[in-house]
Amino acid sequence: KCIHPVSFSLRRIWSSSAPPMAITDYLEGMNDPRLKPRLLRSLVRDRLPEESGPAPSPSELSSILASIKTHSLLSEHVPDLSDAKLIEAWRTAVDAWIERVLSLASSKMPDKLWVGVSLLGVSCEECSSARFMASYSLWFQKLLLGIQIPSSSSFIKVAVCASLSDFFMRFVDF
Repeated sequence: KCIHPVSFSLRRIWSSSAPPMAITDYLEGMNDPRLKPRLLRSLVRDRLPEESGPAPSPSELSSILASIKTHSLLSEHVPDLSDAKLIEAWRTAVDAWIERVLSLASSKMPDKLWVGVSLLGVSCEECSSARFMASYSLWFQKLLLGIQIPSSSSFIKVAVCASLSDFFMRFVDF
């Protein structure tokens, strides 16, 4: 009988005299805060459109949002406040995210404006309290402009209203 080498080695590990490791022992480092700034920078670099590139499809945008929310990539929560390198890495990654989102929210192209406004609402929900307090005025002005532009489609205005709702819900916390 032919035995697959991986199953053979796993069987050998599990049948050894050492106690079996729980699956959580293998996955313990998967939520490492040091990975989050890298993942966020990767999202900004590889998946968020620039002014010259095409807008992401709705499924791509949904995937970006799922990553942001699942991994709390905008939270800037650092367990060890003495880790200045991690704090700085995360701050610069979130800065890059916000810069790209604000750029999209200022776009003249309707599809990118819609993406930027939508992501700005998510940023309001997901960012740290300190970042929200430092940025809420600028973000509110950016969202307000989206409604005030006479040439905005009703689709964009609905996205702006949804983002304003996210903004106000977060603002109520303060």
